Amino acid sequence: METLLMSKHQPAVNVLLAFLNLVRMRIVVMVLVACSIGYILAYRGDFDLTRFFWALIGTALVTGGACTLNCYIERDADAIMPRTCRRPIPAGTISPVSALVFGAFLVLSGCLSLFAKINILAGVLGIALVFIYLAIYTPAKRLTWLNTSIGALPGAIPPLIGWASASGQIDPGGWILFAMLFVWQHTHFFPIAWLYKEDYQKAGFQMLPVLESKGEKTFRLTAFSALALLPISMLLCGVDFTGLAYRIGATLACVVLIAAGFRLSQHPSRAAAHAVLVLSLFYLPVILGAVLLDRYGTQIVSHLHDWMEPVWRWT
Repeated sequence: METLLMSKHQPAVNVLLAFLNLVRMRIVVMVLVACSIGYILAYRGDFDLTRFFWALIGTALVTGGACTLNCYIERDADAIMPRTCRRPIPAGTISPVSALVFGAFLVLSGCLSLFAKINILAGVLGIALVFIYLAIYTPAKRLTWLNTSIGALPGAIPPLIGWASASGQIDPGGWILFAMLFVWQHTHFFPIAWLYKEDYQKAGFQMLPVLESKGEKTFRLTAFSALALLPISMLLCGVDFTGLAYRIGATLACVVLIAAGFRLSQHPSRAAAHAVLVLSLFYLPVILGAVLLDRYGTQIVSHLHDWMEPVWRWT
């Protein structure tokens, strides 16, 4: 049993950290931000905190399980690439069988949670996320540079899960969020593909930068996707509960990305590509913060005023 769980003499804490590494916690966090945006915009009436948490838990389990199974499927490729050779399976911290069982358990638990605690639509969306990610996107990485766009499909599903969890259906606002996430992922992942093109080439992945010598198409598409993100994000201004904070936050987040994207296209460098990558990480948190301000800003100010009233009277 020990050989199934870990290589010999591995401290238990190392194995625990390795399992957390398998689920790709940074991806899970971004997915939960996207799911939260969908839920907060879609719910009506009293906020059901328990339902919200179950939506996040189910989405996190499904996403973490899909990432784990992807690590299992691509374990040989991960061993070749310097960027991924220290991941738990190629490093020998976790056996492939353990990763397979763990990933399958997470996916099953996540889907069952969404079906049982939320609704059928949320559960179906969870299954779709896993299926597209593992059965279509993962093999597509060896077949076509369009794998980035294919992979952006499951990556754009979490806000739909949030929306479906809150309302039981997907309204136009949910599909706008889907489009925003779909486009944003191109701005985010094209620079990654260019920064690590040598790794992808070694593993046989048909990323766009691998197929072109100078990266010109990669840079143009990065800038174009950043530019397209602005009008798509503005479409959400017509959705209930988005107001001034969203307009300002979304505009600033997009403008910064556009500037960084065009700087990369005009003056390509690793520093410029890294800047786009880092700045893209702020887009979803800014959108979430803006949505929270628009929906709860007045209530927050009112509560702060009530809490501070004794201080005002005393002074």
